Parts: sequence; C-alpha cells; structure tokens
Amino acid sequence: MYYIVWRVGRATIQIAMTQSKTNPRLSRETWLAKALDVLAEKPEHLRIDELAERLGVSKGSFYWHFENRSDFIWAMAEFWRDRSTVNIAEALARIRSSAEDRLYTLMTQLLEERAGQYDLALRAWARHEPSILPVIREVDEIRHSRVEGLFLEMGFDSAEARMRTRVFVTFHALEEAMTAQLSRKKALAELELRHAFFIRR
Repeated sequence: MYYIVWRVGRATIQIAMTQSKTNPRLSRETWLAKALDVLAEKPEHLRIDELAERLGVSKGSFYWHFENRSDFIWAMAEFWRDRSTVNIAEALARIRSSAEDRLYTLMTQLLEERAGQYDLALRAWARHEPSILPVIREVDEIRHSRVEGLFLEMGFDSAEARMRTRVFVTFHALEEAMTAQLSRKKALAELELRHAFFIRR
C-alpha cells in the first residue's frame, strides 16, 4: 500500500492506494512459454482466461500480442519450433569441429535445454489442432536433415545414415520423459554412452 498526498489550500489530503501486483502487459514470449507449460501439464486448461489468471493479468494483455486464438495457436507452434529446433540448429552450424564432436555438442544442447520437453504434448495436440501440422513437419525436416548430414559426414552410407538419424531423432523426442528423474551427472554419463553408440561402426 502507498499514499498520495497533496495540498488543497490549507488542507492536506491523503489517499491510501493499493499497489497492483499484476503486470498489465506481459511479453509475448511469457504468454507462449506459459502456454507450453500448461499444454504439457493439462491441455484442457489451455484457455485464454485461465492462462491470464495464472499469469496474473487481464485478457487484455493477451489481445495486445495476439489477434485471436488461431493466431495464438500458430505462435505457440512457431515458438516451440524455434526453441526446440531452429535455435539449436543455427548454433550447431556455427561450430567448426569434427562431425563426431558436433553430434556430441548437439546431444549436450538437447539435454541441457530440455529441447524435447514439449514434443509429445505438441504432437498429441496436433490431432485436435491440425493447423499446426506444417510446423511439426518443418521441425521433423530440420532435425532429420541436420542429423543425417552429420552421419553422412562421418562416412556412413545413405541407408545407414538415414536409419541412425531416425533412431537419434526419435529417442531425443522422447528423452525428456525417459530421463526426467535422472540426476545431471547420471544423464551426462548416459549421454557419453549414447554418443559412443551412435558413432560406432
């Protein structure tokens, strides 16, 4: 609580004001990050009014960033695509090292950034929101092309590179659910073993 004080003639007027604890306009990214959390937790709670309540803002904050629900759904899918795939692929492209080392770096990034934590939720949600299927297909294409390129660079023939890529991409889409309870030390130890497995001839 705070007070506004001013003088009118000889009188002093003091008014008590309650400071709002809500943020009237959160960032677009905050809305999208919270929406992904809710989607992974309970998809049925992914409603504008409920998200606004969880974020402590009015629905007006939502409409400041998004035209409507369709715009919001598409933005969520793109936000997931960029965080889970595009940003990681771009960072990997800037590294100058062997294909084996870049594969290890990729695996480490996927683990550290929990890149697969929303994969299952988004893919399940696409059954009810088919408008996001193009984004999911784009994610799959980026992941497969970048990983397959690494295996080809290591010297595997196209058929084996393609099969290793499928196993790699599928595992890492499921990794969050499979290793969520592991300590970081144990997760990194398993990562070492998986890396050795993937590059072994």
